[in-house]
Amino acid sequence: MVEHLRTTLHTFVNNYQAVMWRLRECSLNDEQLGNAVGLSGNAIRNRRSKPGVWKLSDVERLATHFSLPVTACNQLEQALKDLPKTMRTLPSDERRRTERQLLTKIAQLELYNQSDWPVKCLLKMHQALYKGF
Repeated sequence: MVEHLRTTLHTFVNNYQAVMWRLRECSLNDEQLGNAVGLSGNAIRNRRSKPGVWKLSDVERLATHFSLPVTACNQLEQALKDLPKTMRTLPSDERRRTERQLLTKIAQLELYNQSDWPVKCLLKMHQALYKGF
């Protein structure tokens, strides 16, 4: 379970970096890009200055706009949606160890699954999983 999430997160992070590179090279201004991906110009401006504020769904929309694959976003989203249910089936000591490893409790996983995952949390989780290996 954790190994699958680790590899899925790694693939997403590589895709995210490609999207951010394309974003830096993009000739559209904030308003134009916002219109293209369904966000306000202010949201684009804010996210450009604070890249960790991007959401998983934003990265997917940007990848689509830049004609990059969205498979990594979709696979990560599915893995994250399945994670709380899987973790609930673990013995309590193993579940707590997994929560510590992911730096996220089940309740937080469910909350982000219902709203949207901030990229900064995904990057933090990715870093924690790679630090442990």
